[in-house]
Amino acid sequence: MNNLKTREAAERLGVSQTTIKRWAAHYPASFRKDPLGHYVFSQREFALLQHIQSEIERGHTLEQITLPGASASADKPADSNSPSTIGADQRELLLRIFEVERSLDQKADEVVSAQVRQHRAELEELRRTVVQLAAAIETLESRTTKLGSPAKTDEPRLPPAQPSVQQISLPERKKKLFRTFF
Repeated sequence: MNNLKTREAAERLGVSQTTIKRWAAHYPASFRKDPLGHYVFSQREFALLQHIQSEIERGHTLEQITLPGASASADKPADSNSPSTIGADQRELLLRIFEVERSLDQKADEVVSAQVRQHRAELEELRRTVVQLAAAIETLESRTTKLGSPAKTDEPRLPPAQPSVQQISLPERKKKLFRTFF
């Protein structure tokens, strides 16, 4: 078996490419990247991905999974927080931190979704306003056509340098523009 790209590994395991990348990023010492920063999976690394998948299907989280043939220090940096040197209280604290981070990510996603809904509502309101403006322009144009020349009205007129034909054709172009958008 040749080296697999993320897409190929994802297809073989029946998961998304994002899932594969998340698994590999969680165990940086066990999975390598090519010079362009893409994950490349050898047969051994693909077997590790299969192991991760089977453990997750059993209900384990990534934090609970230890890869076979890899010491605890290979998955995490060797410091005072590595699983081999921390006690049960510290482990519980780390799990809580991971849970808070997950909750924070979820909350951020919810906030972005709410903002997108708000923007859509604002855009819909703008669309309705444009439709109303187009209707008002159409009404004004029909009044201008019925009245003929606006010379006898008290409404402000354009300077004589601009012909009255332009007064009618410019809004018509705008009306057509509005209709193409809405």
